[in-house]
Amino acid sequence: MSATQRTTIETVSVVRPLKIISLICLVIALALSIVSLSTTWWLRSGSFRTGLFLECTSTSEPTHNAPLKDAPMPGKCHKPSRDTGFIIAVAVLMLIGLVLTALAALTNICGLSKSDIRRKYLFYRIATACAIIAVILELIALIVFPSAFYVKMRDYGSRRDWEVDWSYGLAWGATLFTFGASLLLICDKEHEEVYYKEKTIYNPPPELIN
Repeated sequence: MSATQRTTIETVSVVRPLKIISLICLVIALALSIVSLSTTWWLRSGSFRTGLFLECTSTSEPTHNAPLKDAPMPGKCHKPSRDTGFIIAVAVLMLIGLVLTALAALTNICGLSKSDIRRKYLFYRIATACAIIAVILELIALIVFPSAFYVKMRDYGSRRDWEVDWSYGLAWGATLFTFGASLLLICDKEHEEVYYKEKTIYNPPPELIN
């Protein structure tokens, strides 16, 4: 009597390296965004510098610089004291982008940890959408900030030399890393996450078992 056989198809879930790289990019973007938002080096002129939540004056103000209107005393910081509508708008956009980036990282982790294929895809789609929206909001904020400041420059008093500083650069870095993460999530095809393995099991006849 011939042996009987049974064929089964197993679904195997594979963790794609691009998903891991996108998660690393999102974590880096989070770190850069937090540092950027918490520092006051978005814009600088002499010893005066301003961030999105505080403006400060160092103790070493060059004597040739004209005084700044309503600037903090040397060595002090306070909230921006002028018409700061554009700064508030930029801060809100950047904070929303930070929250969305964190949500994208969290849903990416959930997608990597789930074994159910449908739930994996759902979490990856949410992560992709959050990352793309975060990039759009941050791009708007980073373009508006220097443009609106140029229009409002007269509110800072006498003419001075101004330059954007490293906190603003970190914000751009965070946006680029988030953009890279969104591209990786989009380009990594869903069907490559799963493959099917066929396995044939042979059962010997009963007389051979005995």
